[in-house]
Amino acid sequence: MLLIFAITSAGAIFLVDLFFLRPQSLDQQQSALSERATGAQKTVEMALQSQRNELQQVCAAWASGRQVKGYLSGKQDATAMRAVLDQGFNATKVDVAWISDAGGKTLMAWSRQGGVAATGADAAKTAAASETDTVRLLKFGHSVGIYVRSEAPGAGGAFCIASVLDGASFDQLGRLISGQVDFVSSPALPLVKDSSVTASQSFWHGEGNKLTTVWLAHDHAGQVLGYYRAVVDDDQVFRQAVGARRTVLIILSLSVGLILLVITGVHMLVAGPVLRLMRRLQQIECGAADSHTLTRDLHGEPLEVARRLESAFDEMDRISKTDALTGLANRRRFDEMLHTCFEQARRYNRPLTAVVIDIDFFKAINDVGGHPAGDEMIRRVGTAIQAACRKADLAARFGGDEFAILLPESAASDAVPVAERIRKAVADLVITAANVELRATCSIGIADLHSGEIESPSALLSMADRALYAAKELGRNRYVLSQDLDSIQWPDMAPDRLKVNSLSKKLAGLDTHFKDLFVSAVEEVIETLEQRNPHMADHAHRVRHLAVLIAREMELPDRLIKHLSGAAILHDIGMLAMPDSVLLCNGGLNEQQWQIMQRHPQIGARIMEGMEFLEQEIPTVRYHHEHFDGTGYPEGLVGAKIPLSARILAVADSFEAMTSPRAFRGPHSPQEALNEIKNQSGAQFDPIVVEAFTALADRLSPAVLLNSQRQKQTWRTQEDLQTQLEAQLQSPEPAEEE
Repeated sequence: MLLIFAITSAGAIFLVDLFFLRPQSLDQQQSALSERATGAQKTVEMALQSQRNELQQVCAAWASGRQVKGYLSGKQDATAMRAVLDQGFNATKVDVAWISDAGGKTLMAWSRQGGVAATGADAAKTAAASETDTVRLLKFGHSVGIYVRSEAPGAGGAFCIASVLDGASFDQLGRLISGQVDFVSSPALPLVKDSSVTASQSFWHGEGNKLTTVWLAHDHAGQVLGYYRAVVDDDQVFRQAVGARRTVLIILSLSVGLILLVITGVHMLVAGPVLRLMRRLQQIECGAADSHTLTRDLHGEPLEVARRLESAFDEMDRISKTDALTGLANRRRFDEMLHTCFEQARRYNRPLTAVVIDIDFFKAINDVGGHPAGDEMIRRVGTAIQAACRKADLAARFGGDEFAILLPESAASDAVPVAERIRKAVADLVITAANVELRATCSIGIADLHSGEIESPSALLSMADRALYAAKELGRNRYVLSQDLDSIQWPDMAPDRLKVNSLSKKLAGLDTHFKDLFVSAVEEVIETLEQRNPHMADHAHRVRHLAVLIAREMELPDRLIKHLSGAAILHDIGMLAMPDSVLLCNGGLNEQQWQIMQRHPQIGARIMEGMEFLEQEIPTVRYHHEHFDGTGYPEGLVGAKIPLSARILAVADSFEAMTSPRAFRGPHSPQEALNEIKNQSGAQFDPIVVEAFTALADRLSPAVLLNSQRQKQTWRTQEDLQTQLEAQLQSPEPAEEE
């Protein structure tokens, strides 16, 4: 195949040279010769024209001078005139001069050499009779001269001069074109073979690479006096034309040779390695080899392909073990490492600890900021977890808002600093979505091989999950060791514990019940509070009314306003656990009673924790008594760490409480309550919320602001309840969300 390709290529190059390159080279050579000949002719003619211009200036100066005018008017004789001409023309190139009268008759002639003047005078007489041109050629024997004639103004005659083109003149013209120039007295151009002939020019390429060009010379009357002949070298033109053709042939030949070389190299260097690479890929598919054997004994392009395949296999392996959102290990990778580390720890009696982490109230972040905000929070939490871990630890994301860490060669006590670093880092995270600052906390469970009867990796994770649930029960934003589960002191909920537990269980099943059960349960909660304390009548509805007005004034998203409305209805549900001595106290609370009262937000949050569809409302209920300066309860949160909905609810709750009667005091006026809220701006209340409430109060009347009429309607619309009811009836599984 290579031999056939070589022969075919050689024949193709020969045909290209024969039918394309050679004719094109000849055309280029002929065109270059024509340009060279035309250039020589133009150079000579421009030099002759320059001489004519110089003679014209000299002739015009003498014709207008007083000597010529004096001679024509008879004031100066011929001898004096000749003396003047001898003296004036010694420094010029003038060879012949004469003076003629108005009728063209020569009155006097002058010449540098004898015998020329008469001829010049006769020619001048003929010229004067035939035309009035001032620049012309005259024939002087076998040579020619440049003839110029100028009228003598006011004298009735003319002054004529001529310069004969002798050998020196033609030598000077030859130097201008780097060749030779002469004049041939012949009435026609010579006819030569292989010449390019026009009406007045002919050129040909002769021996010795000499280019000869001739063109006609005419006198003033249009008669041919002869022709000029210029001979120049054309070696460069010839070499350029031939060199271009040779260059193309060389390039074509080298290209064919290079193609043959490439084909040979590809055959020797690529075909064999490609076959070896394909066999190894088949072995990998069959499980007889791994990706690290791909590059062995390969070179060239197959080696590069093998490296890329190996890199692709490694990347696929990494992706299969990595969580795409956080860059941490995924559940598959974590389970593999957990199984390996568990077996090694059991065999060599080494410590091993597992940590599980869950973001608190993550669904509320998704509902307020949307899924992009939730994804950003998960990424930030994953980064915080990775930064808090040691190099030997393995951090993984299980899915959703759940994370886990495997700590080889570490007991549970060694994991405590890691857990505390993670807790603090997550608590400091802040993201902004829909003009709302979102914060998160996390609950952490820690378990090691000495936490109990741990017989399998799954048992270790289950023990860590129990510790995680205990952290959530204790109020979240903390870590719990599995060894401490039996010794945890759970908060006492006072004598009404049985009532709270019963109500919590009842509400926990609302997500699978029908609309009437949900509505009646919420109304039952409100009526229970109102029956125990008459001063609390309509309190929840009025607080909801104010909170919704403030949220709309702040232009918050509708879904956040919806959850705020629900939290406002249920914000005092924890009051059910308060004893009558606290709830119906007619005076100020003592220290013990005040401590009991401060527990009602936590109790309310615990009651609601069993209902997944209330997950967004729980933080609002839990933190609505926190102060902006950190002096509130139950956890003393500061500033933006308090959920925005809780900060709004705090203002609405305080205003409604101050404008409503209590057992120990009468109601304050709306203006007094508003002034108190302004005074507490930046201390108890968020200044931004206070500013929005102040603007709202300035715009609305006290009656609209207080909304004193009782509103017997639930915080969910009838359309939402109907949609939920239809979904539950159609689905065999309980609905996960509202």
